[in-house]
Amino acid sequence: MVGWCDINDLVSIVFSGLSSLVIEDVAGQDGVIEVRARARGGPVRCPGCDGLTGHVHGYYQRTVADVPADGRPVVVHVRVRRMRCPALNCPVQTFREQVPGVLDRYQRRTTRLTAQVSAVARELAGRASARLLPALGIGVSRHVMLGVLLKIPLPALTVPRVLGIDLSRFGGYPDCWRAAAADAVVAGVREAARGRARSG
Repeated sequence: MVGWCDINDLVSIVFSGLSSLVIEDVAGQDGVIEVRARARGGPVRCPGCDGLTGHVHGYYQRTVADVPADGRPVVVHVRVRRMRCPALNCPVQTFREQVPGVLDRYQRRTTRLTAQVSAVARELAGRASARLLPALGIGVSRHVMLGVLLKIPLPALTVPRVLGIDLSRFGGYPDCWRAAAADAVVAGVREAARGRARSG
């Protein structure tokens, strides 16, 4: 039998990806779920001198999209602190508090929504992913999807250690060898192949 939970437990279950934030209010408006939250208090590290500071310079609000809930888009309004570094010789006088794992710098989406959008972009690319995502409750254009696709890092390429040249494929003409794949050891292989072509 499942036990009942209060509203705070329900919010922590539904919005478990926002556990680094303190959720203050959740409201549904015009088909969109709006979440009002704030960053947890406490001292944070200065990016300039790496010292801890708890001095608040001011507040500002970030608005980001989050993963849909029940097929409805979720918008998170986060109140974040602007901190002041107390070190006089620090090059950074004020800086914005970061929420790792939830908000990335200069992004309009949460980290987990960016991961989902990137996975769809990797598989379907621009137009197809832009047609699929609205059915999942995520509204993005094909231009945004192409930008997301370009930000995905390419896999590491493996360099072949041995290069073989098939003279019969190229008709035995050394001028056609430039179509073959090359790597760091190709200079020695080319010299050996040229020597064989001259002697044969």
